[in-house]
Amino acid sequence: MPELSGSAGFRGSEAAEAVEPSSPAPLPTGTVPLTDLSPVRGSGSFDLRSVTMGAKSYEQAMTLVYPCSTTGGIEYSINERYRSLTPTIGLDDNSTAELIKVTIAGDGRALKTVGAEINRPQNVTVDMTGVVELVITSTSECDDSDGIVLALADATLHS
Repeated sequence: MPELSGSAGFRGSEAAEAVEPSSPAPLPTGTVPLTDLSPVRGSGSFDLRSVTMGAKSYEQAMTLVYPCSTTGGIEYSINERYRSLTPTIGLDDNSTAELIKVTIAGDGRALKTVGAEINRPQNVTVDMTGVVELVITSTSECDDSDGIVLALADATLHS
């Protein structure tokens, strides 16, 4: 029985598909909660939980619980897709009262540093124009206090 010429072409297209690399899923656009993106590094740093800051409840806030020797950080690849980031930053009202510094950086340079305090959440807007790598870090100079809950609530990227 003669070989079908179409079968050779089929094998060739299979080989072409195997060689082509798959593209990562495109980043969402519009108004995107930061919690909808997968971090590149530091995914174990922050947990999602409900918090209360300044007597206002926030669902699914990005939180970091401190023993004071901890420094936390998380990194996202945002590939110049967003104009701004708008989180509310503070300490949970049930935390120990200390000052935690939160730095939001883009491509290795600090864009904004905010002091997170108890009962004083801050609505922050950070320009993300042209930023490829977004990094959020926190540091403290507190004593031996435990039970400090840093929160970034309603952290949203805007394109």
